Amino acid sequence: MSGSPTEDWPRVQVHPGTGVVDRRGDTLLVIPLLPTFLHERVRELLELCSRPDPTGHARVHALRALLDLRPSTDMPGFALLVRTGHSLRALVHGPVQILVDGRALGQPGAWGGGKLAEHVVEDGAWHGLTVVADGDAALPDVADVGADVLPLDLGHGAVPGAGVTLHRVPVGRAQHPPATQGTEPGAAPRAATSSTALRPAVHFRTVLLGECAVSASGGPPARERRPPLPVAGARGEGAASTGTRGPEVLVEGVHCPGGHFTDPDLSTCLTCGSALLPDGRRVRLPRPPLGILVTDGGTIYTVTGDFVIGREPEQAPDVLAGRARPLPLRDAARSTSRVHAHLTVRGWKVLLSDDRSANGTFVSGHGVAGPWLPATPQTPVPLAHGDRVRLGRRQLLFDTWREAVVPRVFQ
Repeated sequence: MSGSPTEDWPRVQVHPGTGVVDRRGDTLLVIPLLPTFLHERVRELLELCSRPDPTGHARVHALRALLDLRPSTDMPGFALLVRTGHSLRALVHGPVQILVDGRALGQPGAWGGGKLAEHVVEDGAWHGLTVVADGDAALPDVADVGADVLPLDLGHGAVPGAGVTLHRVPVGRAQHPPATQGTEPGAAPRAATSSTALRPAVHFRTVLLGECAVSASGGPPARERRPPLPVAGARGEGAASTGTRGPEVLVEGVHCPGGHFTDPDLSTCLTCGSALLPDGRRVRLPRPPLGILVTDGGTIYTVTGDFVIGREPEQAPDVLAGRARPLPLRDAARSTSRVHAHLTVRGWKVLLSDDRSANGTFVSGHGVAGPWLPATPQTPVPLAHGDRVRLGRRQLLFDTWREAVVPRVFQ
């Protein structure tokens, strides 16, 4: 292979949707449609496709073995693109099609039977390659920011998406003209495309709840101290009179060796991480805060009860009735719905569910690189400390709460 996998890749434009697009090293995995009941299968695919494969054969054999073990209805449709030398190797399963300059690669709808179709697309033979759900060749239109101004490109990680278009136009040069311009007689028209107006991923550093923290690069602890983040109810997005504490709730729990009252069903303390005694005496006391939510704007919300999250959550019925507090996420682009998601506290559990929002709610337990898996109205997702939440273009970080310590973020 000439050059690194990243250098040889065309520009990857992600189209908005509720599927998953995952790029790692020499691979690009596209799952245009993501049924709720197939989340575990998606995890298997993401793990399998991200494995190193110097020979280029082990990954294909593993995919075929996985498909042989499961019925076709138990696997989502997907396309795996692998960069090999001066070509792209396309492995396709299920109702997914690949368009090369607007023409289908193979017969549309011919990806059934539970098998893995394989094609090779040589460099120089195409300008644009699109992966899309079968029968959905018209990907969602979005504002075109222009490749000359901002050549959007998924370099690494997992994001929500209904498909992708790969552009072989070098960065800094104009896109090829529309299909009706400059087309030779008899030649197939090229598919018109537009750039996805994605907000750059928010790179959370460390939410510091003590005197020091490890830097994002894994180096020595950061020493510089910054002003504390705003607490909800003080200013900014949290300016609404939400307060930081909900009503007192009595729960059954145990005390850790450090004296913290914590979840009795865990092996370690939620607050300090110390090991819990298996025969610890259970008592019923007021539940402590279960964590904090940090917005990408820097506002902190202490999780003591339910929240309604969105662009304008103040008028939600649960907020008006006093059953939940609003967590407003201002968004001029309106990618976040007025009432986008619900955070619900049940016992010691913190659950997140989508409220049929336009752009979906996604959770990553592995940092901003993903994979990002969707939360649904029917199936709330339990949150763990360190999880990231994406709501349209806005993001939240759910992290540990420490008593009598002001949280800080080191950039």
